[in-house]
Amino acid sequence: MATKTTGESMNREFKNEKDEVIASSSTTVGINTVGTMTLTLIDAQKIKDSETIAEELKTLIDDVLAMSAKYLN
Repeated sequence: MATKTTGESMNREFKNEKDEVIASSSTTVGINTVGTMTLTLIDAQKIKDSETIAEELKTLIDDVLAMSAKYLN
């Protein structure tokens, strides 16, 4: 019999000050499964020039860790 995995996922887009998508992420966590976090960096120069991306990525990591903590035994 198959075991149903309990968990959740989260997707985000990161935009620069000109409202251009410069990065995206996909995260999946759960019980009885491997958690994954994928970060896609779309435009290296626009990421470098962004004034907000570093704080947004730190927030993403904090959110992923908090989401993962719900599924730890």
